[in-house]
Amino acid sequence: MARISFIILMILGVLTGVIFAADPSLDLKLASFFREMAVHPEARRFDRVIDAIRQTGPLLIAAAVAPAIVTLVMKTFSPQRPAPMPARAALFVVLALALGPGLLVNGILKETWARPRPGMVTEFGGEYTFMPWWDLRGRCDSNCSFVSGETSSAVWMTAPAMVVPPPWRYAALGAAGLYGIIFAFIRLLASGHFMSDVLFAAIFTGLVIWAVHGVLFRWLATRLPEKSLDAGLAKMGRNVMRFFAAFAQYRNASNKTTPPPV
Repeated sequence: MARISFIILMILGVLTGVIFAADPSLDLKLASFFREMAVHPEARRFDRVIDAIRQTGPLLIAAAVAPAIVTLVMKTFSPQRPAPMPARAALFVVLALALGPGLLVNGILKETWARPRPGMVTEFGGEYTFMPWWDLRGRCDSNCSFVSGETSSAVWMTAPAMVVPPPWRYAALGAAGLYGIIFAFIRLLASGHFMSDVLFAAIFTGLVIWAVHGVLFRWLATRLPEKSLDAGLAKMGRNVMRFFAAFAQYRNASNKTTPPPV
């Protein structure tokens, strides 16, 4: 299943890159289609629903990652107490978020790939020249169009869905997939991104999830047994507590040896 997922993601990535590089105007045509759809009276009726979905997006991401963060903190500083989930699953969820939507998408691509958003290009009343996805010579200064950060975060929801217990896992994966599609559609309607932006956001995030899952779960050379990870976190917690205890003792000793002011 993991191999099939990787092959599918790579094929989609190659096809997306080739199609939108061979015909860059396809991005403009699709952006125009979604802009016209967004101003249609029937579509405008859903503006409040769309705004509500966008506003709840960060809350859902926080709710999805919170059990993983709590688990890692408990495994580090209070390992004797039962945690919400296994440590390896928690580490997978946190790393997938940090490396995918966090580092790759928002930290690197959106800050270095200066592609103007649809609403910024001259074809739609903006001031900037349209750039195909592969051209880094755009004039966008920051938080640019390539790739879609919100789509990436929505697709990341696949990661916590992957560690849901088996009876509910496929339902969770289906819900996460639908959630990602909805967010991609919303960003297209809002003229926030081109089609290639949202497709690459989903593909790149999927590849990051695939790689992190492989390192922690599938690949024998890198995966850690659950007990070893628990022991490592507990040891790190003890070292941190010892450091703070030693620092507190040093501060107390310094205060005792400092002469009082005259």
